[in-house]
Amino acid sequence: MRRICILLLMLLAAAGCSRHKPIHSENDLPGARIGILTASAHRPALEANYPGATLKSYEDLPSMCLALRGHKIDAFFCLGAGLDALLAGNPGFEELPVRTLRDSVAVAFPLSGGALRDSLDAFLELIREDGRLAEMDENWFGPEATRTFYHGHTHSGKPLRVGIEVGQSGLTVMEGGEETGFEPELMRRFGDHLGRPVHFVEMTGPGMVPALLSGRVDALIDAITPTPKRETSVIFSHPYYRDELHLVVLAAGRGKHRVHQPLWSSVRENLFEDGHAILILKGLWYTLVIMLCSVLLGGLLGALLCWMKLYGPPGCKRFAHFYGEFIESIPIVVLLLFMFYVVFAATTVAAVIVAIITYSLHFAAGSCECFVNGLEGVPHGQYEAGKALGFTEWETLRYVALPQAARQILLLFKGKCVALIENTSIVGFIAIQDLTKVTDIIRTQTYNSLIPLLIVGLLYFLLAKLIGFGVDKLGDHLLKK
Repeated sequence: MRRICILLLMLLAAAGCSRHKPIHSENDLPGARIGILTASAHRPALEANYPGATLKSYEDLPSMCLALRGHKIDAFFCLGAGLDALLAGNPGFEELPVRTLRDSVAVAFPLSGGALRDSLDAFLELIREDGRLAEMDENWFGPEATRTFYHGHTHSGKPLRVGIEVGQSGLTVMEGGEETGFEPELMRRFGDHLGRPVHFVEMTGPGMVPALLSGRVDALIDAITPTPKRETSVIFSHPYYRDELHLVVLAAGRGKHRVHQPLWSSVRENLFEDGHAILILKGLWYTLVIMLCSVLLGGLLGALLCWMKLYGPPGCKRFAHFYGEFIESIPIVVLLLFMFYVVFAATTVAAVIVAIITYSLHFAAGSCECFVNGLEGVPHGQYEAGKALGFTEWETLRYVALPQAARQILLLFKGKCVALIENTSIVGFIAIQDLTKVTDIIRTQTYNSLIPLLIVGLLYFLLAKLIGFGVDKLGDHLLKK
């Protein structure tokens, strides 16, 4: 065991001592660690152009910026959209000229959405001819971009639901709690063309295609590059944006001239500017609603499962035992995606309701075990004594067993509640802007990971302490009675 620990420490030390490889020209890329977006369709071309390079996938631009700043990678590729803002927000980064690798992105539709796709193609051709597409490009990109927000017009037709991800490529940003940028403006103008209101559904990359295929959204716009493999599952519009891949590296001498942003300035930028505080409060509200409702409903269902397991007929006992083993053996993220994209795919049930149902079902299995373990910890003689006093089975449970099991039950129950708070951090997969998702949105705007993660970590810590305090107070009150 001692040798294993020493070996692990040596491996960690070796990993920590890995040196950043300076990139001065394209000739330095073979053998380097290069970051690309997870959904990038250019991996084969990059592997062919730079043999020996290690390609590492990241979910968004802020994650790649953080990795480059921390020397986890030596460079990363990205679209030119928003590159000026990226470089301005990351002092010490610079663009390095490389061979041309062109990219074009398009809007994705389900296979049944051919009519809507054709309408968008005709609209793209129209605004390309009359110059509106070029005006949009000048408005959002380049050093002299004004970035004027386009609100669109008010319509009463059937909403056009568009799946979108803020900050993944630089084509979409969040300002004042609203999606804005090149992609949102394009879809708002398309909605005006159709006479339909546009509803953006902010989601995470892995959940976008399932949402499209299940009918949760009508289209996806997220800097998606059409490929033959992708065209077997979805159909694409004509490209709405064409660009080249750009390489970002650490500037020479950055270690000697590192620019540090003052702490208070960083806190103000991440917490108080552009409506970030409102976003955080909304994320906190969603987290609290999902957690409290799930604890209430899951606790009641768990009590029912406990009764079935201990006192129910054989069929109920078998069902309760199977339910607990089945639910707790499935990762909560898998259960959440299954409920949202399969069970409730063809319904209009809100994502928050689906999350509450999912977490209630999952919490019921855990709370059932809390009740069962607590009641089984009461000596069997106590049940016999209750029956000898003339109590019924229910009265024995209520007046004899439960008071003795309450302390053990509440101790276990508190741990399950805290675990539930932590598990709610994945609801962003089904387009809910909870605390964690809001943190991702802020990171995509400020290219700062430290302050948003510290804020959300502190909030989760306070929530866990608050829930623990509440359960302890409830336990003291019940035990006194």
